[in-house]
Amino acid sequence: MKEIEIKKENMMTLNEHSKMGKKLQDARNMLVEIGVELDQIYGTTKKLGLKSVRATKLIDEVRSELDDALFDEFTDLETEDGCKYYY
Repeated sequence: MKEIEIKKENMMTLNEHSKMGKKLQDARNMLVEIGVELDQIYGTTKKLGLKSVRATKLIDEVRSELDDALFDEFTDLETEDGCKYYY
C-alpha cells in the first residue's frame, strides 16, 4: 500500500524536504565554486571569495535548521534515511 503524505500546517512534506535539500545543496555548491573563481581572478585581498564563504555558511545554517525540523516533524524517520535530505 502506498504511503500518503498529509501536509500539516507550517511544515513540509517529505517530498518538499527532499526538493528543498537538493536546491540548497546546489546553491551551496555554486557559491563554493564562485568563491574559488573570484579568489583566482581578483585575489584574496579583495575578499570577494570570503563573502561567498559567508553566504555558504548561511545556507549551511538553513540546512541544519531544516534538518532539525525534518526530524521534529517526522519522528518515526530513521536517522540514516533522514540524513539524506539535507546532507
